[in-house]
Amino acid sequence: MCSFSADVFWFQYEDVMLTVGESGQRGMFWLPAAGLTADCVDNNPAAFLKDQSSRCSRRVVLDQDCSSLPALSINTYTDIQLFAGKQIDAAVVPVKVASIILQSTDDTQSELQISAGENLSPVLLRNSLCANVVLKVTYVIRYNSGGEIVNATVTLVLGFVSDDMLPLEQEFQITYVQEDGGDVAVRYSGNPGYVVGLPLVSGTKTADGITSSIDPRDTLSLLHSAEDQDCLQDPQQRSPVLFGLNSVSGCTLRLVDAENCSLVSHLLLDVLRGPNYPQYVASFGNSHFDNPLDWVQIKNSFSPGEGPSCSIPLSLHLEVEWTKYGSLMNPQAQIVSIKEVIQTNTSSLTLLSGGSGVLPIRSSVAFIPVSAAALPGYRATPTIDAKLPFDFFFPFV
Repeated sequence: MCSFSADVFWFQYEDVMLTVGESGQRGMFWLPAAGLTADCVDNNPAAFLKDQSSRCSRRVVLDQDCSSLPALSINTYTDIQLFAGKQIDAAVVPVKVASIILQSTDDTQSELQISAGENLSPVLLRNSLCANVVLKVTYVIRYNSGGEIVNATVTLVLGFVSDDMLPLEQEFQITYVQEDGGDVAVRYSGNPGYVVGLPLVSGTKTADGITSSIDPRDTLSLLHSAEDQDCLQDPQQRSPVLFGLNSVSGCTLRLVDAENCSLVSHLLLDVLRGPNYPQYVASFGNSHFDNPLDWVQIKNSFSPGEGPSCSIPLSLHLEVEWTKYGSLMNPQAQIVSIKEVIQTNTSSLTLLSGGSGVLPIRSSVAFIPVSAAALPGYRATPTIDAKLPFDFFFPFV
């Protein structure tokens, strides 16, 4: 994947090689050989339905290659299209840019807000510093049960490269997600601070530290609103909680006669929280699992009651407090607190439904900045604190 010689590539099903093509001419699609010491010119063929990740080193002469070497340019990895299937007349699926993250010289990252027509091609700055160099490429490819490509997205990390950073290391990933399975692709959430629009990193505390499920659906999530979605029927569609984005969604509870209050309460709580509800959220987007102090516990105080007066959860609201951490020039988003607020009924199920048998249930999240306003600081006026000998000015005084 370090270099492309075509504008269109397609996949063959059943774990065969990935091929590329342009104007009817089809060839092989390659990934760099695995390993930190592998050279980017040493490539391995990529295969469909095999998640792959690799790193490689590239020898670059910045003065000559910065603006001319295709492997450094974002266009090389975005100006491509996929064939939906292996048929000659298969539909063409464009690769959409999901996000572009800029990595500074001190390795901190922030998401770029791209405007139409903006040029992000590599450019040589003073002192042999090359900007907008592609450091990492992550493709997420969705396919259906028939083995056809539905859509594809790419996330890129661009950064600055100087002579003392050579040889250049690049990282490449391909992830496949089956559309019919309802999987949600969870992308990198920041380094170190969270990036707006990317999922929160969540997990569960164990004796060995914090663990997180490999299933992206098990991340902290909200109900995904759909037309006439019944809270107690069929698996619920869910969406991950995205940092910095307030959200409201819900479902409809359809009540029937002689409904068991306690059972409904427990079922609704599971629906609102989602499967494998996590206990902790990472303070930073790259918090380590072996450091529990970098994780924030989700505060909650709700416990379903029993008997005729039991509480039915009508809504679940997450309050996420965050602050800006680090330098004023490049502050990093840090989560400092997260609280679960559950609103319950104050009457019986019969009165609650108002005789209609239909009740709206809601989930929501709000991100609350708690950073103190940055103020310029001034140093105190220096004072002299010295003791002189008693005869220092002798014989003048």
